[in-house]
Parts: sequence; structure tokens; C-alpha cells
Amino acid sequence: MDDNLDALERLMLANLLEGRQPRRRATPMPRSQRNSDSRQANLPQGRNQPRNAPAGRASIPSPSVSHQVPDLRANRQLDISRVIKQIDPRTTPEWRSEMAAAWVRLDLSAAQVHAWLTAGLLPNQHELAKECIARGLSPADMKARIDGVRVVERLRGDGVDGIVDLLRQKGWQPAPTAAA
Repeated sequence: MDDNLDALERLMLANLLEGRQPRRRATPMPRSQRNSDSRQANLPQGRNQPRNAPAGRASIPSPSVSHQVPDLRANRQLDISRVIKQIDPRTTPEWRSEMAAAWVRLDLSAAQVHAWLTAGLLPNQHELAKECIARGLSPADMKARIDGVRVVERLRGDGVDGIVDLLRQKGWQPAPTAAA
């Protein structure tokens, strides 16, 4: 793994690559609410109940904080951004976020993006990955050689259609599940 990743990022990436889903954290309580709760806990018993509440009965808390479903796309974007950081640690957080958002629009997981990037695509070549997926190419096909040149290197010059034609001449058949 890369030295620039902290321990949490390495663990998350390892889990993603092994197909395990990351654990979701409980939504944090706002600091203002935490402070008021701790102050109320220190008050005498009778002071934190409403004045008109009958003695001996607990008051019903008001629904001040709505429970939100975690945004899975944002989590996926964060995971993909970490993958991009692992592949190219020189990138800025803004650039990683922008590229991760483009990969998320392709509906790929962080492990799938990692496979494409380790196969030789650059983080900003999400459109090329989209074309490859549409034509049945997978990250494993990127490492194949045609006349001694890797497919991923030929893609930049010959285009996806030209590469698919060359591969078919060599007997290649697209995988049944082309969704990388």
C-alpha cells in the first residue's frame, strides 16, 4: 500500500478490494445539542422537566433532529477519491473529488475504479473506461498485448473501436458481463 494513506484509508481500501462493505457510522450529534444534553444531565431532576408536565412522568422529546439516510453516492465518491489518491498521491483534493464524481456517474464501485486505474487508465480517463465497458472490454483486457504493445497504450492512439476490431481478429470474445 501507499505510505501517503493513513491507517483508516488503508483499511477501507483493503475492505473494498476484498468486497466487504464499509461500516456506517452513526450520525453524529451536533455539538450544540451534546452540550445542552450534558448541562441538563447535571441539573436537579425537577428542573429539566417542563413546568406543566405532571410529576413522575417523563416528557416526550421533540423531534428536533431529523434522521437522514446516508448519501451512498457521497460515500462512494469519497471511497473513489481515496483510490485516486492511492494511485496518484500528487493530486489535489479538489481534483480528486472532481474525478471521483465523474467515476461515480458511471455507477462503478471503488474496487472497480481501482481495477481500471491499476490496468493503466488515468484517473481523468473515465470517458475511455465508459466506452470500453460499452464495447465489452474489461480491466483484464487492458493488459493484453497486440503486436507487443499493451491494449491500454493502443487505446490512446487507435480508439476503442479499432482495438476491439484488432482483438476480435486475434480471437478475443467480450466477457458476458461487461460491467467491469
